[in-house]
Amino acid sequence: MNLRRITPFVVVAVVIGAIVYAEDGVRSDVPPIFSVSDSAGTPVIPGDESSITTSWFCGGTSAAGDSGSGLYSGEVVLSNPTDVVARGTVTALTADGKPVESPVTVDARGQSIIDVRSLVDSSYASTIVELDSSFVAVEQRAIHPAGTAVAPCANATSDAWHFADGFTFDGSDFRLILTNPYLSAAIVNVSVATEAGPRTPSNLQGYVVPARSIRVLNVAEAGFRDEKVLAVSVVAESGRFVAAKDQHYLGGGRLGHINALGAPAASSEWWFADGEKGSGISERYSIYNPTDEAAQASVLVLGLGQVDATLPPATLSVPAHEVVTLDTSTIEGLPDGAHAMLISSETGSDLVVERVITRPAADYVATTAVLGVMGGYTSERWRIPTSTSIAIEDVLIVLNTSGEAGTFTVYSVGPGGEEPVTGLTDVVLGPNSVVSVDLIDPLAFGRPLVVAGDRPMVVERRLERTATLRGRSGSLAFPE
Repeated sequence: MNLRRITPFVVVAVVIGAIVYAEDGVRSDVPPIFSVSDSAGTPVIPGDESSITTSWFCGGTSAAGDSGSGLYSGEVVLSNPTDVVARGTVTALTADGKPVESPVTVDARGQSIIDVRSLVDSSYASTIVELDSSFVAVEQRAIHPAGTAVAPCANATSDAWHFADGFTFDGSDFRLILTNPYLSAAIVNVSVATEAGPRTPSNLQGYVVPARSIRVLNVAEAGFRDEKVLAVSVVAESGRFVAAKDQHYLGGGRLGHINALGAPAASSEWWFADGEKGSGISERYSIYNPTDEAAQASVLVLGLGQVDATLPPATLSVPAHEVVTLDTSTIEGLPDGAHAMLISSETGSDLVVERVITRPAADYVATTAVLGVMGGYTSERWRIPTSTSIAIEDVLIVLNTSGEAGTFTVYSVGPGGEEPVTGLTDVVLGPNSVVSVDLIDPLAFGRPLVVAGDRPMVVERRLERTATLRGRSGSLAFPE
């Protein structure tokens, strides 16, 4: 049996203080027109048959190439589940060069992988993908000596991006990659919250991100070194943009590499499927309030099974423009093992929440950080463009966000379409419960996957960092 099941639920409330081409297939010099979704939120596959085109905005990666310590690069993964070829353009943006465009084709039931360094040679680069299909999923792989990080690309730009958990302690490197895909400059203001409270550094006000360009902001060098608690908001005075973080943990109990989008908006709910308490494991939630009003956050632990007692309901106060942290080891009565989490606002003030887990990995540890799923983005169907290439336990973590029991099936997507993976059909998923899925059938290796059920779910991934590094890198799947 390749499932690890967390039995049905007890909820614990926690007391805590139009694309134009020339004949050669390359786009002509036409101003970019992006088919941006109506609202920014958790990246989702639109799957809208009425949509003529769709656009994806990837957060950006290092593209510096080989160094003495390893490779710094990035890949863009396009996954097409339909029986129709998808076509479009990939545009690479850098800080010091002109945009570079290249046509892309994604075969029916196939994938295309684009090496960012095949387009540009730069310290950092981000990409925009414009396609004639709204069913193709686009995500980014950031390749780094400390581990490969996989993350969905964004459906939309935004005029504000938020990061609940940054870390510059013990020389850890925390950078923001700001991408402006438009023909006019974006002007942004950066505000920061630490344990000492909120700040608006004068050197980070009126920060310009030129048209069709990127800027990389080293947060430590901007005046925030040795910070264990660090949240950031980047808000535009003019324009819209995309913001991602490139985080290299180098100490302070954290090791590894993270590269992921920020939150393009705040939300009243944040869902997390993959939580764990146990020996050598550190799990922390950073709860950030980027609004002008104080918030009361409710913290609910899901998927525990039967426990001796249920803690009384309580709330967590989060002042305006500040960040508070929750260490799950301080939760009285929380047993060792897996759990899930829902953190929501009780006051209508919206929050941004990110989970950081550090787990043992051979003689070291491996740290991963994941932004939760925003309210309104749970789904009965989730797509996984990048999965494992080898047999591994606990690859998919599936949370039932409803109070009713259901089932789900894991499908492998190949030339013949969706094919159920042996042993992973009609898997029972109790009310508000969590199931951990091992991928040991070769049918699942190196192929896109689909998790489809009859109840709204959240699906997270734990992928291998590299072929030689122990530990896992966490990321969300795509809701449809």
